[in-house]
Amino acid sequence: MSGLFSTFNVAKRGMNVQQKSIDVTSHNIANSNTVGYSRQRAKIETTRPYGGTSMGSSVQAGQLGTGAQVQAIERVRDSFLDYQVRNENAVLGKYDMRSNFLYQVESVFNEPSDTGISTLMGKFFDSFQELSKQPNSSNARTVVAQQTAALADALNATYTKLENLQTNAQDMIKSSVTEVNSVLEQLDRVNQEIINVTVAGNTPNDLMDKRDTLLDELSYKFGIQVDKKEFNGIDVKPVADGKITTPNLVNSSPNVDVSRFSYVSNVELDSSDLSGNTYIVTYYKNGNMNSESNKQTLKIANLTPEQAKEIKDNRILWADKNGQAAKGDGYPIRDGETISSSQLMMFKPETGSINGLVSVQKDIEDYMNQLNKLAKSIAFSVNAVHSGIEDPLNNTAGPEKDFLPFFVNNDIARYRANGFLQNIDETLLSEQNITAKNISVNKEILEDVMKIKTRTHDDLFAYTNENNVDGESDGARALAIAQLRDSLIRIQDIDEKVISRKDMFDKNKGGSTLSSNGLKLQNSSSGMTLTSYFKDTIDRLGVQAQEAQRMVTNQEDLLYSIEETRASVSGVSLDEEMANLVQFQHAYSANAKIIATVDELLDVIVNGLRR
Repeated sequence: MSGLFSTFNVAKRGMNVQQKSIDVTSHNIANSNTVGYSRQRAKIETTRPYGGTSMGSSVQAGQLGTGAQVQAIERVRDSFLDYQVRNENAVLGKYDMRSNFLYQVESVFNEPSDTGISTLMGKFFDSFQELSKQPNSSNARTVVAQQTAALADALNATYTKLENLQTNAQDMIKSSVTEVNSVLEQLDRVNQEIINVTVAGNTPNDLMDKRDTLLDELSYKFGIQVDKKEFNGIDVKPVADGKITTPNLVNSSPNVDVSRFSYVSNVELDSSDLSGNTYIVTYYKNGNMNSESNKQTLKIANLTPEQAKEIKDNRILWADKNGQAAKGDGYPIRDGETISSSQLMMFKPETGSINGLVSVQKDIEDYMNQLNKLAKSIAFSVNAVHSGIEDPLNNTAGPEKDFLPFFVNNDIARYRANGFLQNIDETLLSEQNITAKNISVNKEILEDVMKIKTRTHDDLFAYTNENNVDGESDGARALAIAQLRDSLIRIQDIDEKVISRKDMFDKNKGGSTLSSNGLKLQNSSSGMTLTSYFKDTIDRLGVQAQEAQRMVTNQEDLLYSIEETRASVSGVSLDEEMANLVQFQHAYSANAKIIATVDELLDVIVNGLRR
């Protein structure tokens, strides 16, 4: 029943409610600059009034209230905005990585510039043009040799830098695997702690903020799907690509297995399998390469080279919670076990920084292949015109083979003390394996520039000093090499239809043909010039880099807008909190005044009636 003591209790509850509200406001103010913090508010509701419907309830004009209480301390959060932020964050992660690496690829090529490959190619052909005018000049020949060496060095250096970039991308994939597994472990622990606190009857707002921050961090790596469960628990798994059912990475039930990721360090052919279709895959559990105890191997039977390349590009395996590679049914693959290609589960996210690293690694490899085609085209065409020989090891007219190839495979070519090639047959055979990394000028030519073939009938002699047909002022062959600048060659068919110098001049393969002592090269109807091919490569790179940068800019603007909206909902406004503080302070004072008034009334009753 009501009375002065009831009024006292109402005021006391009021003071407690305002005190709790001030505590919440103080917590908000203290965390106004805490990353990932969501502002909280005390949910205040009335307590049960007097005058119910039970038999013993007193009959009054109306129900008499008994004050207020804090029913809960709520976290102000919009889950839809969280979904939008994480979805766009994954897209940003993809293009952020692509933009970063493509910018570095542009820096490696350094085009257009005075020191770029296109400029050096121009100087290379210009030097032969000048040599054709004064073929008996040792100075002009030295310029040719040095410009050729500069071009070869530039190709070598560019390819090596691209290789290093590709290695950097692979290292970042490995680091991403380690980071993702670490975040998943943290998420698992926080998720279970949240469930335990919720079961105990409390609301773990700060823990849920920490979990949301970890989810935001994880979403940058790849797209995630978050499913809410009972007791504030969540299940987390990658966004499905529609091809496979992805297992949970975080599970609200502690008794259900979760998946992790492992990193593939190497993929190589199994030399013990004569069929050539079995590969050995070496990986490290959870991407942890600090201990050899984490190193595992497995054999994959009936694997095609394309599938092996796909494993090398992606490098991330689905694994169990211990990091052991797993099959599609979740069963772990034992160390050294042989499986079929369909049983190996690769992790292939469609968005996120991991996807960006995988895709840009493929782009870098494409540019390396295009650089190889350019280097091989230069070597084949210049060697053919310089010697007048289409098949370097089986010539039908003149010398039996090309005794002085202009460009050689530096990995194979070996020289005697006097500077002469000592393994000419092996060097000519390895010409088909010339790449931008190993292309080099024959050191015989660098040591003695007078060996450069410049005359019309040099194709009939092993060395130019044996030519007793042409005069010393004959520069027809040097001019023919200079004209290769504008010749149409099937560069795009290199390493596909065109494997060797002989293939380049095979009509049946759409190649060009040599005539007039190897001085005239017939243009291929579907070919392109060396300069145009390289320019197309640089243009393609520029478009890709611009597209990636444009997407980064657009995503940053979009993400900033969504995060601003989320901050307006969940962020702490100091002005609003200060206004609330004043409001709660006045309410606290008012409740205290009620207690003081009740105290005076009780004094009247206790002491006044005695008088």
